[in-house]
Amino acid sequence: MDREDYRALFNPRAVAVVGASNNPLKLGYSVYENLKDYPKGNVYPINPRERVVQGSLAYPSLHEVPEPLDLVVITVPREHVEELVRQAGEKGARVAVVITAGFSEVGGEGRELERKLIATARKAGVRVLGPNCVGVMNLKAGLNATFIKAPRPGGMAFLSQSGALAAGLVYRMDSQGGGLSKFASLGNMADLVFEDFLPHLSRDPDVKTIGLYVEGVRSGRAYMEALREATRHKPTVVLKGGKTPQGARAAGSHTGSLAGEYRVFRAATLQSGALVAEGLEEFLAMAQGLEQPLPRGRRVAVLTNAGGPGVLMVDELVRRGLEIAHLSPETVDALRSFLPPAASTANPVDMVASARGNDYWRATRLILQDPGVDMLIAISVVPTFAGIRGVDHADGIRRGVRDARVEKPVLALFMAGRVAEEARLALASNGVPVFETPGEAAAAAWALAWRAGLVGAWPGAPVP
Repeated sequence: MDREDYRALFNPRAVAVVGASNNPLKLGYSVYENLKDYPKGNVYPINPRERVVQGSLAYPSLHEVPEPLDLVVITVPREHVEELVRQAGEKGARVAVVITAGFSEVGGEGRELERKLIATARKAGVRVLGPNCVGVMNLKAGLNATFIKAPRPGGMAFLSQSGALAAGLVYRMDSQGGGLSKFASLGNMADLVFEDFLPHLSRDPDVKTIGLYVEGVRSGRAYMEALREATRHKPTVVLKGGKTPQGARAAGSHTGSLAGEYRVFRAATLQSGALVAEGLEEFLAMAQGLEQPLPRGRRVAVLTNAGGPGVLMVDELVRRGLEIAHLSPETVDALRSFLPPAASTANPVDMVASARGNDYWRATRLILQDPGVDMLIAISVVPTFAGIRGVDHADGIRRGVRDARVEKPVLALFMAGRVAEEARLALASNGVPVFETPGEAAAAAWALAWRAGLVGAWPGAPVP
């Protein structure tokens, strides 16, 4: 994929949706609904049976569209796809997103249809994303060429072979206050593959981190070379599906991909400079945490309003090779000046359950200004008494980070489920990633230290 293909995919000037529909039960309805208000170019619904689709004039075919196209999104049955890709090329389209399934992932006839599709696409000069994919998003440009709801804009670019897993991750990220920069569902990877995207994403100013969900790759050498080059510019996290022999067989029936030996894949990925996550929660935690500035050392301070979570947090950090910071006497004295007698001013700093927003503000500022602290994890288990609110804790952390005026990573852990939802969203929207378990927060802290070259691979990571 060259630079102009990348532009056409993520910043198209004209888009057509083949199969755009008035029927909410069809994929073409959701895709066109998500795309029709795209602000950077014209979007044309293609439907030979409807004159008007969702309030817009519909066109019976791609040939009837009154201007050249950049991008064509196809949602109609598989027997029509090859011809539509040929027509897309005649209209000047550089990329076709084939959401339609039923190709190599089902074997037999589907595999032959996919081979013919790609042969026709190459003759037409059209790159193909998919088939059997969810689509593509560019959140900063307002582009959502998928049938799922878009999250808020953020810094992470996400490439996934699984559309459903990608949708679940996008929704989970959105509920935690995180966001995406760019997203592409690769599906069967009949044409466009990971290594087509990585060089462009690694130099994209809107992208802070890159996340990959990989089931298999077409060319291990090309993939690893592209990954190695990408990690020179952007922190990259990889989650591998198909680690076990049984999982590898499931991956083959899912997207028609070839899954390799996981031990080899993991070792090569780490050598390339990318991080390897061992589960979905860890993957998301690492990717979100890596949007923070890199630490200068591996000394972590923990600020909490409850003892148990602080203890668990220390355990998780230490077993990943991080250090528990020793606070200076000046910091300890300053904390004692306003915290209650029952509070602990060692690390973790336990302000006890009565802590309010101003306590988080003062403690956050003081701890971050301590020269013996490289990272801070602020924990809140929101109590439901005495008018204490999670949003006040979040605002206190935010103000403390601002007033400390230092360039150190700050992570937050809010452990109160729906009670803390508003607080998580408020804090994440101000650039502090928020997690729900100590393990997730520790994974994010470890990822930052690993990226900074301060720790090695986590020895506790399970390898099938």
